[in-house]
Amino acid sequence: MANEPHRLIELRRRKQLSRQALAREANVSERQLARIETGHVRVRNSTLERLAKALRVAPEVIAGTQPLPEAHNEVPALEIDAGNLKALRKGKRLSRAALADKAGVSERQLARLESPDSTRKAVRATTIRRIAKALDADEKELSGASPVPSKPAPREQGRVGFRVSTELRLAFDLIRFRYGPTPRQVIELAPLLFVLLAEGSLAWRKERVAEIERITQRLHELGNDSQLYFAHRVEYVEDGLEHEKGSIMNADVLGDDVRRENEDIAACDAKPFAAYLRKMADDLGAEGTVDFDRSDFAVGWFSPIWGAEPYAVCGDILGELTGGSKYALWALVHGDAQLSEIPEDLLKPEAKDDRVAWLESKLSDDVRDREDAAEARAKEFLKPLLTIDPKEGGSDTQAARPAGESW
Repeated sequence: MANEPHRLIELRRRKQLSRQALAREANVSERQLARIETGHVRVRNSTLERLAKALRVAPEVIAGTQPLPEAHNEVPALEIDAGNLKALRKGKRLSRAALADKAGVSERQLARLESPDSTRKAVRATTIRRIAKALDADEKELSGASPVPSKPAPREQGRVGFRVSTELRLAFDLIRFRYGPTPRQVIELAPLLFVLLAEGSLAWRKERVAEIERITQRLHELGNDSQLYFAHRVEYVEDGLEHEKGSIMNADVLGDDVRRENEDIAACDAKPFAAYLRKMADDLGAEGTVDFDRSDFAVGWFSPIWGAEPYAVCGDILGELTGGSKYALWALVHGDAQLSEIPEDLLKPEAKDDRVAWLESKLSDDVRDREDAAEARAKEFLKPLLTIDPKEGGSDTQAARPAGESW
């Protein structure tokens, strides 16, 4: 069904819903709704029906085949004091985005209401009530009828603070050891690197979709020529292609929109972004520098990370530094020692034994005991799998493990 973006925007505004609020109510992503309202994406019937249900209109009204209902019972507009609104928001230590989400209005509307070009702005009474409730303030304070209680405004910070796992901190240290940049410099590059990766993954999916379309066309040709039964099932491939193309167009990097909108593939475990990252590592021949199949110091092994499988970086360097000693490795992985703490004279190749001994000495007894116990449990669990059945001609004590591999 077609979509008339201006109608959708008008209906949303009549309901005094922010884009975020309507997206949540209709169970679509805010990014997808933004593209629908700008006319950049074709709307599936199921999505249109959910939007119509959230707005309490018929889908045909959004599609433009039925007229817009008359705007009855409009809530009268009141005035809001821009200075009071900003002071109240800062007094609650809320960002504009946080207040917009809490009050169910758009961040753009809040910016307009706080802008200094005019001290008073006309706004619907229901909007004032929602903002006042979100701020736990009196509506009279927002309208300017009552003064805002005197509170020191918090100093705005330009800091991004979050705790990181010891594995991630070790990854930063290894990157600095190998390439040179500090963690701060890596974080400054992170938005650029992420966008390049995200766009690269979408381009990779486009290439694969184009290849599938060529193959599908050939399947049609074969089916028409020979009247084979499979020709009547090619439509399922085409339906999947439409889902995939819509996801790519919406910059749906993880493919979550496809799963959310289609019950028949909701349980699909496809991970297109993770697959692209693994492909990049394989294409670069980066084994040892980037690994997705190890658990000893992988980032995200215990706490899943956005869009990617657990990964380890610079494992080759870590192996050289720890000399194959599990205790030296555990000291770094668990944060008992850091690369920057290793004395410079111990980093020389000829000082390997002393370096390993130094790292092992830093390992706490608690970590050593815990990891030794976990390793023992893993060996006990795997023992039946590593024992050759006597009926197969081997000894019942012979372990079937690759040559040269030891515990």
